[in-house]
Amino acid sequence: MSLNLRPRRRPVPTIPIVSLIDIMVVLLIFVVANTTFRKNKTKMTITLPTSKGMGTTSAAPDQRVTLAITKDNQVFLDGAPVAMDHLAETLKTFRASRSGARLELEADAVAGLGTLVEVWDALKDAGIAISDVPARLQRPKK
Repeated sequence: MSLNLRPRRRPVPTIPIVSLIDIMVVLLIFVVANTTFRKNKTKMTITLPTSKGMGTTSAAPDQRVTLAITKDNQVFLDGAPVAMDHLAETLKTFRASRSGARLELEADAVAGLGTLVEVWDALKDAGIAISDVPARLQRPKK
């Protein structure tokens, strides 16, 4: 029996280079495909116009007058009660007397839809476009 006293050589691990080359090629294609190439843009010097009058005066805020519908289907114009039968005539005289004022419709959420439609009809009869009157619903407080 003979003893083998020489140390065994461990095999050197091999790395498969061929498959790594394939992975590198795929990564290179991915990078090239997703890279954006920018062209140098020419720069221009632009002199912008200036204004001495802009920003010095401010327009007066719109004066809004409230046209309110309560939960009891009563109509109020600027705090004064108005009968539904005379609403169109009242709106015509209001528009003639205060031409700069604009209306704002404020309706209670519980108010009837029929009353709202009647108010819109009165606005139309008075020559006021419904789209010019912003509407706001007041929800009941809990």
